[in-house]
Amino acid sequence: MFAFFERFLTPTAAPENPEPPGGLIAFLWHFARQAKWLFVALFVIELFVALTDSAVPWFMGRVVTMVTKTPPDRFLATSWPWLVGMAVVVLIVRPIVTLTRYLITNQAIAAPFTGLIRWQSHWHVVRQSWAFFQNDFAGRISNRVMQTGPALRESLVASVTAVWYIVVYGITALFMTAAADWWLTTPILAWFVGYIALLVYFVPRMRDRSKLTSEARSLMMGRIVDSYTNILTVKLFARPRDEDDYVRDSVEHHTGRCLDCARYFQQHVDGIATGQDRGIIG
Repeated sequence: MFAFFERFLTPTAAPENPEPPGGLIAFLWHFARQAKWLFVALFVIELFVALTDSAVPWFMGRVVTMVTKTPPDRFLATSWPWLVGMAVVVLIVRPIVTLTRYLITNQAIAAPFTGLIRWQSHWHVVRQSWAFFQNDFAGRISNRVMQTGPALRESLVASVTAVWYIVVYGITALFMTAAADWWLTTPILAWFVGYIALLVYFVPRMRDRSKLTSEARSLMMGRIVDSYTNILTVKLFARPRDEDDYVRDSVEHHTGRCLDCARYFQQHVDGIATGQDRGIIG
C-alpha cells in the first residue's frame, strides 16, 4: 500500500521546463502542475474529511431528537437506520478517509514532491554562470535550494488541508444551522468575516518578517559553510577569533529575526485573545 503511493512521482526525472518562472503564483504552479493529480486527489479527499467530520454532530443531533421524541420500546425499531449510518461513518468511512489523506500527504507528496523541487532547483542553479557562484556564498545558495522544497510543499498542502477544510466545514455548518433557524448562522458568518480579516491583516506582515528571517538564515548558513570551505586558510593564518566573530554576527542576526517574527505573532495573538490589541480590535 505504501509503495503504491510512493511511486506516483519520480523526483529526479529530467524537467521539461527547467527554468522556473518569476512571480509567486507562476512559481508555485510551475512545480504544483507536475504533481497536479496528487493535489486534486488531496483536494477531493479533504472534501470527504470535512463532510465526515460535520456528519458526526449531525448524526448526534438526530439521535438526541429521536431519544426525546420516541418511546423507549420503539426506539431501536425506529432509529436503527440512523444508528447504523452513524456507526458506518464513524467506524468505517472516516478512518478510511483519514488514512487515505495520510497516505497522499505523507507518502505520495511529502518526500517525493520535496525531492522533486530540490532536484529541479539544483538542476537550474548548477547551470548558472561561474560569476553567479563567485558573487554569493555556497552555503547561502545551497540553503535556498534545500529550503525551497519544504516551504513550497507546506504552502500548497496547507492551502488544501487547512483553508479548503475550513471552507467546506463552515459551509456545511451554515446549512445545518440554517435548517433549524437562520439566526443560528450569525456566529458562523461572524467567525468567517473575522477569520478573513485576520488573514488579510496578518499574512502580509508575517510574510515580510518570514522573508527577513529566511534571508538571515541563508546568510548564517553561507558564513558557516564558507568557514568550513576555507578552513585551510583559517588554520594557516591562525585567525579563529575573527572567524568566530564573523559567524557569531550572523547567528545573532538570525536569532533576532526569529525572535522578532515570534514576538510579533505572539503579541498580536495574545492581544486578540484578551481584547487588549486596540490596533486590531478597537
